[in-house]
Amino acid sequence: MLFFTNAEITLSLVTFFIVLLITKKIWRRGKLPPGPWGMPILGNILQIGELPHMTFLKMKEKYGDVFRLKLGIVPVVVVSGLETIKKVLLKQGEQFASRPKLYTFSLINDGTSLAFSEQFGDAWKIHKKIAKMSLKEFSKSSRSSSYFSIFEELMSSQSEAFVETLLKNSEKGYFDPSQDITYTVASIICALCYGKHYGHDDQEFLGIIQLTVDAQKASGSAAPADFIPILRFFPLSGVRTLLRAIDKFNNFTKKHVEEHHGSYEKGHIRDITDALIYLCNRKKVEDKLFALSDAQIVSTVNDMFGAGYDTISSAVQWSFLYLIKYPEVQDKIHKEIDTLIGAGRFPRFDDRHNLHFTEAFIHEVFRHSSFSPFTIPHCTTTDAILNGYFIPKNTCILVNLYQVHHDPALWEDPDCFKPERFLDKEGKVDKHIAQNVIIFGMGIRKCLGEEVARNELFLMLTIILQRLRLEKRPSDELTATAINGMALKPKKYVLKALARY
Repeated sequence: MLFFTNAEITLSLVTFFIVLLITKKIWRRGKLPPGPWGMPILGNILQIGELPHMTFLKMKEKYGDVFRLKLGIVPVVVVSGLETIKKVLLKQGEQFASRPKLYTFSLINDGTSLAFSEQFGDAWKIHKKIAKMSLKEFSKSSRSSSYFSIFEELMSSQSEAFVETLLKNSEKGYFDPSQDITYTVASIICALCYGKHYGHDDQEFLGIIQLTVDAQKASGSAAPADFIPILRFFPLSGVRTLLRAIDKFNNFTKKHVEEHHGSYEKGHIRDITDALIYLCNRKKVEDKLFALSDAQIVSTVNDMFGAGYDTISSAVQWSFLYLIKYPEVQDKIHKEIDTLIGAGRFPRFDDRHNLHFTEAFIHEVFRHSSFSPFTIPHCTTTDAILNGYFIPKNTCILVNLYQVHHDPALWEDPDCFKPERFLDKEGKVDKHIAQNVIIFGMGIRKCLGEEVARNELFLMLTIILQRLRLEKRPSDELTATAINGMALKPKKYVLKALARY
């Protein structure tokens, strides 16, 4: 026969009621998403592998569109499936609109980065609105009423110079174009942001490229400190390198912003920095609250440089790979350019409305490569319910764009590269299908430079393909296998450029 003391009975009752209260609270708020078990401290980090988007595809098959895991000690919810992602980014957008307080994010521009670390709220909305307006202001600015925009003029001249570089390098045979792509895109972004045209052998220009390379490499080795906080107190080389690169780049941009303040002429927009200064000066007169500090201008320019540089260089590298891997696709683009533009003038932004197959090709490059497999991590601003699961406030959210772009429920033969999938019966881009390519995100946190990036890539590719044919080395077997990084890059390949006329 068992006997219990009064103390034991009291303890048992207290424990019972505590468990009951916790259970009742969990029941009321809803159950947490399912997910794999993780290790102490490390969580599921060792299960992720070198290509997280592929790992998450397999986890989605087991756990569904919403599942939970731990990266180190940080709970993370991974979201897949187009309709579920639309809930996160559109229907419940404000509930998922913030950024997680990750250590590496806090280092970028001292935590004032519009893209990475600034928390969602009224100040962020004002910041994004000014940044978006500045891009629009710059895109329409022109040196004279008789010429198209400065942006268009810049893209045409830089793309023409790129054509000559490709031809010159091809005189020696097949070559790896990745460095030339990097230099060309960096030169374009410098001109867009700072109004300065650098030669590819300029030491300051080469220093900028090295800074971006250092920052990208360091961010990978510094990332564990985001999820295992104790690592922040260790002298990690990645963290030190990232801090140095960010500090140097901030000083570089700060110098240009100060120079622009001194040389800016009212009504004369030379670049994105000018457009930001113009809008901030105007808004200070109209509404003192609706303006940016110099530090915010610096961080905004840095965001635009980083986003444009990585996005466009990745897109061009993938585009060249697909053009040489699928010569029949390149033939169709050549035919379309020859028929609708010819050789007598440069392509222009307005030609996007008529070059439907070329546009379909770009959509398919974005979809098939999915070089940005996730959005920048989101974070819940409040407790939220998603597909019946409870997501606590301040939970880190990873949105798996790669899964959407390779979902067999949305795409026939998703692993095949077929630009024709975006064309309707009349041979025009089917906007209903194209809207399912969401590499720039959607909703509140959608990339504000999407239209600039699309125009930039379109003009660069059409000017190159108007003049050149790109060919692979006959013995090469090309694959679309990705290498992980800040953005997915294709494995190294070589090509040769041949003049078409």
